[in-house]
Amino acid sequence: MTEKTNTDKTFSERIQTARKFAGLTQKQLADRVSISQTAVHKLECGRSRSSRRAVAIALTCGVDPIWLDTGRGEMSLGGPPDNDKNTKGAEGYRTPVIARIPLISWEEAKAYTPETAESHHPENVKSWIPVAPKTSTTAYALQVSDDSMEPEFKEGEMIIVDPTMQAEHNRFVVARSADDSRVSLKQLIVHGSRQYMKPLNSRYPLIEVQGELIISGVVTAKYKDY
Repeated sequence: MTEKTNTDKTFSERIQTARKFAGLTQKQLADRVSISQTAVHKLECGRSRSSRRAVAIALTCGVDPIWLDTGRGEMSLGGPPDNDKNTKGAEGYRTPVIARIPLISWEEAKAYTPETAESHHPENVKSWIPVAPKTSTTAYALQVSDDSMEPEFKEGEMIIVDPTMQAEHNRFVVARSADDSRVSLKQLIVHGSRQYMKPLNSRYPLIEVQGELIISGVVTAKYKDY
């Protein structure tokens, strides 16, 4: 029997292929993309022919959303899942980290710097955020905690942060002063030898950085789920 090509496979078959590629059970996939296990089962058996969570499913499984939708192009986004490096506990997180990043707390963000990012792993991941693979494997997500960066970043929205990216003038950064334990999201302003943390909301004051500025990461994107 001739093996099916990607374009010959149905959407339901590609869903199943993607899930198995990531080493996930139906329940694990359902939990990661916030749908029911029954919904995943219906997709895989062909009872549902499409899903509004298709992109999230693709990125969570580490496959190209275009491939999942149409069968065209290459399946994998970031190579095969690494079962040794990315396995965590009994659940066995084997999805390529480049396609999903941990949602962490602002307190945990302090542990991330360009020097420590590669060796740091969050202990208690409450949720995983699917992202396009334009960030490093050490990227993480934060939920905006106040209105100081409105209108660009509203309270409750998710930001994608890369601790390995160079912090430059006008970039949005997650950072703190060396003498301050609080990490915050601000726009970095560099003027000669001086650095400032600028809130976009005019109700908040411009902060001149005194001493060392510790960068926990640079904002690369904003994620919004409907």
